[in-house]
Amino acid sequence: MDQHSTVEGGRWGKIVVAAAFCIQVTGFGTTQSIGVYNIEWLRYFDAGAAAVSLVGAINLGVFLGAGPLASVLMSRWSHRQVALLGAILSNLGLICMPFAPNLPFMYVFYGVISGLGNCLSYVPSHVLTGLYFSKHRSLATGIATAGSGLGSTIFPIIMYHLIQHYGWRGSLFIVTGLNLHQILFAALLHPVPKDIQASVSCADELMEMKEKREMSKNLETSQDIQEKLLNGKTCNDVKIVDGDFSNENGEIEVNEMENLSKATSAMLECRKNSDTKLTTRVKLVNHLKTVFTVDFVIFFISNICWNAGGAIVLIFYAEYAYTAGLDKEDSSTVFTMCGAGACLGCILGGFLGNVKYFNRIWIYIVGNIGVGLISMLIPWRVMHTFWGLFMLIFIFGLMFGIILGLLVVVTSDLLGTKALGDGFGYLMLANGLGVFGGPPLAGILIDLYGSQDPAMYLSGAFSTMGGLIMCLVPLRRWLFPITEKQYLPSITLEVVVE
Repeated sequence: MDQHSTVEGGRWGKIVVAAAFCIQVTGFGTTQSIGVYNIEWLRYFDAGAAAVSLVGAINLGVFLGAGPLASVLMSRWSHRQVALLGAILSNLGLICMPFAPNLPFMYVFYGVISGLGNCLSYVPSHVLTGLYFSKHRSLATGIATAGSGLGSTIFPIIMYHLIQHYGWRGSLFIVTGLNLHQILFAALLHPVPKDIQASVSCADELMEMKEKREMSKNLETSQDIQEKLLNGKTCNDVKIVDGDFSNENGEIEVNEMENLSKATSAMLECRKNSDTKLTTRVKLVNHLKTVFTVDFVIFFISNICWNAGGAIVLIFYAEYAYTAGLDKEDSSTVFTMCGAGACLGCILGGFLGNVKYFNRIWIYIVGNIGVGLISMLIPWRVMHTFWGLFMLIFIFGLMFGIILGLLVVVTSDLLGTKALGDGFGYLMLANGLGVFGGPPLAGILIDLYGSQDPAMYLSGAFSTMGGLIMCLVPLRRWLFPITEKQYLPSITLEVVVE
């Protein structure tokens, strides 16, 4: 392998980014364009808006909410294997849709099975993209996420014309054929080579060291710590216990970031020669302590809110444009601008997140509040023209894409790359909870008031709330700065003196 192959992803890194991009084109393209079918299903099944909206809500909710399951599978199988399983399930659910006799049938096959499949193909591809890169992680994940915007742009147009020629049942056969390409793209998710993995880990560690140096002063030198750590002892004299490094009873405290790599290396080497094993309970406690930090819990709640708001617009906007006076073709055309805006927003968010002068958390907050404000402008009658609705949904998609482009990198900033897979899985659960709650509640309001305006105001309130909640992260860091020992995961090495 040449020397350039280990620099920021190498050849396989670029292939994985392209594969993740294509997986999101098909996955999000079918999921976020389901609003085009709502118009048909309302008339065909003679059902209310709440009942019809559940088809898309369940699909998107399972798509986003099954993240923890994807994380568990990724810990046992490779990213490629999980994505292949997801691609098969996604197409299994879609191919059954043309035979649907009623809405509950759709809830199961499209909502649960296809949604689960999309999740299992999306999460591994997105996480794997972040693991190939360090310096350009934000840009790489932003480019991959742009696939969701492109899919949301082209699929509504494709679906509309397919419905016109083949009906909604016939069109779904062709959509399934397009979605089958996920299997090919999933097969391209090559595991991270060891040399690239080492290079990325080293770069991440150096970046963390730089950040932590600014947070903590008056720490012991690296040489002193290293001498204290081993002090002439062999690996057989060192065992791993749960807790912190301390100076009592022969234990040694390591507080500086500069020694994290050496302490970790020593710990891993000693673990190979030690009979000491962590219990399942200790592993679970350490897992929860590592993932559910205060900042991540805030991020988790914020994601519930903005997904509840964003999903309302994604599912109801095409129908809203139709009731506002546009015909079916114009409604579908307007809705595609959400995807176009999201495509640009993902790239823009990834680019801005890569600029060291910009705080990624504040960019994420601005995206949330921007989505909320635009949603509240949708009911304004002065905007109920083709170009007015066109402009609103494009800006909405732009802000929405900025959020999507930053999800992986903000998760990495809050938890680190070692907990990225688990953290992103839980984040997807938060997204699913929001999607499960938002659209059905909006559908109830539509049926209750006979208008879709309250649903758009509800969407704006949810998204704005998500941005305001996320403001607690920089506020907490300003009021209660974390010390070095509090920030890092607890690891204890006990030197046994015989």
